[in-house]
Amino acid sequence: MKCQRRTDTSMGSPAMHQWELRQAQKNQKERLSRVRSSIDTRAPPPQPHLTLYGRDYVAKKKATTEAAFSDLKMIQSIARTMTRRQSIEERKGPVSLNADARKADIYRIMSENHRLLEHIDGVAPFTNVQDMLEEHKFKRRYVINASHSMRLSGEYDEDLARIRREEKVRREAQMRATQLRKEAAERMAKSS
Repeated sequence: MKCQRRTDTSMGSPAMHQWELRQAQKNQKERLSRVRSSIDTRAPPPQPHLTLYGRDYVAKKKATTEAAFSDLKMIQSIARTMTRRQSIEERKGPVSLNADARKADIYRIMSENHRLLEHIDGVAPFTNVQDMLEEHKFKRRYVINASHSMRLSGEYDEDLARIRREEKVRREAQMRATQLRKEAAERMAKSS
């Protein structure tokens, strides 16, 4: 816009305006260069006591290695114990007089335990949440029927509409089933 020289004037002179603009921009640049951040953006100071793996990395590593080694020894010991031959020593002394009774008692206890375990495994929930919700929804009819003022105020209009729809569907299904039975009975009468 070189033709509009009147808009970039100050005190009636474009040269004066340019000089003032340069001065204002120079002052602005100086002020911006002196601005210091109020947030500390320096790098955090070094903390040599906090290493990458923690304070006692060597001690922790040694403890972990020793624990793993002792676990391995324990597993080997268990494996040796489980795989060794079991030798039953000959009984010393007289034969027990109640050995058969004790054996029968042990078998009885084991069979009862197995029966109890099967009973526990076969346990089913005593109630179904969906059935409970349906029952609550159905029993809500009684509350609606008993509450005269709430029905008059319109609080139960949606529930009443739902109940009427359900009753209509139930009645239609019952009528269809009755009609089908009636037709089947008529066919049976004609065929015989």
